[in-house]
Amino acid sequence: MQRMTASLIGQIEKLVIPRRLQQTGAKLLASRELALSVHPCFPRTALSNYTMMLNAKLPQLGKGLPRTAAVPVVSVVFSSPLGHGSVQQPFVAAEWRCQQRRLLSRRTNFAQQALQDAQPDSPAAASVPAQLVPPTDPNAYCVLNFYHLTPIADPQAAVEEHRAYVERQGLDIRGRIYISSQGMNCQYGGTVADATAYVEWVKQQPGFEGLFYTVWPSEGHAYPKLRLKYKPNLISLAGGMEVMPITDPAARATPLPPNKWKEMVGQAKEKNDMVVLDLRNDYEWDAGHFVGADRPAEEVFAETPVGEGEQEVPQPLQGKDKDTTVLMYCTGGIRCDVYSTFLRKKGFNNLYTLEYGVQNYFRHEGGAHWNGSLFVFDARMAISPNTTESGALPAAVPCSLCGSEPELPHVNCANVDCNELFIACAACKSRLKGCCCEECMSAPRLLRPAKLEGGQYGSWGNYADRDEMGPIMAQGRSHEGRVARRTRRREALKERRLEFLEQKLARKQKERAEGEEAAAPEVSAEKKEEALVGAA
Repeated sequence: MQRMTASLIGQIEKLVIPRRLQQTGAKLLASRELALSVHPCFPRTALSNYTMMLNAKLPQLGKGLPRTAAVPVVSVVFSSPLGHGSVQQPFVAAEWRCQQRRLLSRRTNFAQQALQDAQPDSPAAASVPAQLVPPTDPNAYCVLNFYHLTPIADPQAAVEEHRAYVERQGLDIRGRIYISSQGMNCQYGGTVADATAYVEWVKQQPGFEGLFYTVWPSEGHAYPKLRLKYKPNLISLAGGMEVMPITDPAARATPLPPNKWKEMVGQAKEKNDMVVLDLRNDYEWDAGHFVGADRPAEEVFAETPVGEGEQEVPQPLQGKDKDTTVLMYCTGGIRCDVYSTFLRKKGFNNLYTLEYGVQNYFRHEGGAHWNGSLFVFDARMAISPNTTESGALPAAVPCSLCGSEPELPHVNCANVDCNELFIACAACKSRLKGCCCEECMSAPRLLRPAKLEGGQYGSWGNYADRDEMGPIMAQGRSHEGRVARRTRRREALKERRLEFLEQKLARKQKERAEGEEAAAPEVSAEKKEEALVGAA
């Protein structure tokens, strides 16, 4: 580290200070002094309360090089207060990141542009959570979530504009960024600087004023790659959501801030005229849920009723008066905002949602009225209600195999044909080699390595037996094209998996029927004969 720092200090003999900083009377320190004291362009009073950001840019590269490599941007963040030597940390991190990205230039001129972020009224400074740690710590990576419902005239063009910005700024962000004619739905991660740079740019686009987002620490990238694309539906729901008036706030439920939600959920336990409605997948409820919320009858949210019939509503609302107070919640808030327009159309009048979802609630109220942990759709798979807590994550249900205390996060069955997401204790996961049942242990093909500590499996192709999967994989090149071949392989895999699940379900039904028959009282021969005579 010392050798690296010395090398770095030798590279920053010329620091480019913006003119506005020069006007403040800040004096440039010699490069060797930079490692020993706080640079005067950062007011000490501001440093004690605000997070500083440095944007480090590489100079223009030589002619003839690819345009995309001409001006890469490296952003680093460090937190205050800073002691002696702390100023060098961002530069060390910047140099390390330059080397990791294999940039074409080794000499770096750093521009310190932190005066705006040092001001108390700076929105940029306020937007970076104070608890996020320096970039030299693994937790400098984060997961950032937001959605915003607003009309977008040309979503396809917006996708290209967003992609161009990410590439132009050299942002290393990964995750899911979906854009439709009704807004955006995003869950992505990266370094705090890269992740917040993108969302702050989005906030400057027409219609995205007031966009709210949450930031969570992460130990590295929580997503394998970036998927920035157009989707007709921001979330999966039967029949789609394009016909729903979700961009009209008046058509949606009334959002409740976390403190008001906490108060009303507490009252719901004692009142019969309130329903706490969980609008997530059933396995998310297993990880954790609000007290008083029933487990969703649908396996996945996409199956939530949207039909015209009177009973085409979630099970907890069937037969309820239309004036019943309905408290809806989901992970980030978008599923509730979308589905509330359907319930409003069905005649329900008193609809309330948890503003920005459970993640936002945890930041303000912790685990009040919450049972278990929160399932999330990234590499973490579960987080604690206490945002500062580490260690074992509690679940809301026992081990699905033996009934003992389980371990989170969920795991997928090691049998790729099954792939069921389940909760189990460490002993059962080890005994069944990561499978959800003994039957899957003896499956005819493809047992993946057991994920005893949870986590996500990679692509099925990483584990596939090439001989067994030959008819599906080794199709060779043809006029179909790459996308068509990939689609055909996926369809073949899907058919094989459905066939296995149907066989598994049939065996379970047969075992259940045999068990019920064995438990039934034995009928004597005389009574059987009497029954036959009576029927005749």
